[in-house]
Amino acid sequence: MEEFSCIKIRSADPFERGAQYGAQARDLIRLGIQGYQRHFSKTLSASWEDILRRSHLYLGLLERDFPAELAEARGIAAGSGIDLDAIMALNCRYEILKLKNLHQEKECTSGAVLPEAARGGGTYLIKNWDYRPWVEDHVVIVDIDDLNGTRIVGLTEAGQLIRDGMNNHGVSVCGNNLTSVFDTGEVGAPVTFVRRKALNCRDFAQAYNVVKSSPRGVSCNILVASAEGKAVDLEATPGGVFELTPENGIVTHANHMVAGAEYCTNHGSKFRDAVLRRRLMERRGDLDLETLRSCLTDHEMKPGWPTEYPESDCLEAVCSHVPHGDIDLDKVWKTIASSIYDLNGRTAYLCKGCPCRGQFIPYPL
Repeated sequence: MEEFSCIKIRSADPFERGAQYGAQARDLIRLGIQGYQRHFSKTLSASWEDILRRSHLYLGLLERDFPAELAEARGIAAGSGIDLDAIMALNCRYEILKLKNLHQEKECTSGAVLPEAARGGGTYLIKNWDYRPWVEDHVVIVDIDDLNGTRIVGLTEAGQLIRDGMNNHGVSVCGNNLTSVFDTGEVGAPVTFVRRKALNCRDFAQAYNVVKSSPRGVSCNILVASAEGKAVDLEATPGGVFELTPENGIVTHANHMVAGAEYCTNHGSKFRDAVLRRRLMERRGDLDLETLRSCLTDHEMKPGWPTEYPESDCLEAVCSHVPHGDIDLDKVWKTIASSIYDLNGRTAYLCKGCPCRGQFIPYPL
């Protein structure tokens, strides 16, 4: 059984939390940096020095609006022995890859299920994280206890603060790639910092406000849910936040704007979120861990879609696999992780790789 490395962090001090993280994940952080040095060069024709200079520009905003989260990033740098700007490059990779509007891949599918749709009245946040196959090798689970009453568990690339997760207060966040006409590439809050700050929150309203009020230079979709039986999908763009609320206790999203559809610049097939919603609706009222897992393993594709690279469009299914043929690992993607966050049960179920092949491991809070 394959599973991600779990980084356990225990401290009330943000810098010390980061130092513990960096020391434990040092080798995987270096592996991620090696991958992005190649990836940035191929996709942006940018040198690593250019990327470091760009990453440095975010520090002023973070000092002002995200001081605790920046202290954690500084700690990661100190604990790993890696320069802060390189740690920032990992944390800003989402924003940096949008500089030439190349980052329009159909990366992730997410959803939330509220008590009216779940068996036993629970609330769940679910996600398949689709990204470059080589990234799976440096993904880690972070298990954080701030010793002040907040515990967090979630997934991220080694060296990043967090990408998706939940806390012991029943608050959960996850995100999807999104592009809009409002994207400028100006310096805004990196999504890894926004999600980390949101996961410090003790209720839905606080997390919602963190996401909605954070300054942005590029668009990102962030789904917020809580054990209060609440969820909202926030299409957060520099031009405003467009909200998608659950219908019949279910909300799903992929990589095209729905609430703000007229402003979307990703005009792909608009397929996976509809498939996931249909699968969830088929079991509405009976949704539990097993049925959610089954929905995340769905391989439906449109009739006639090819399976060979590059014509395959990288197999745009909810559970996405590397296409056949002689592939370029910097241009294809696959489901590198799958998550089910049981917010009332305060347990994250995390799977390495495609959920049709892997096993969901429970991480209770």
